[in-house]
Amino acid sequence: MSTTIQTQMTFTEALIASGYYFQPECGAFHKADSNGNEHSYVEQDDNTWSYEKYDQDGQFVTSKVFTLD
Repeated sequence: MSTTIQTQMTFTEALIASGYYFQPECGAFHKADSNGNEHSYVEQDDNTWSYEKYDQDGQFVTSKVFTLD
């Protein structure tokens, strides 16, 4: 008899696994992509997150707020 155990990553674990790193001074997970764009995620409240993207010149591109179930 074999037992299969399934585990799920938390959202923060998935961010870290995707190359994001935590910046404690601003409370954000941050990553720069190969095109020079900057991406950040901040947890606002329990399971509510905001995402922001800036281009290689530091100009704001987009933001989103979402809730994880």
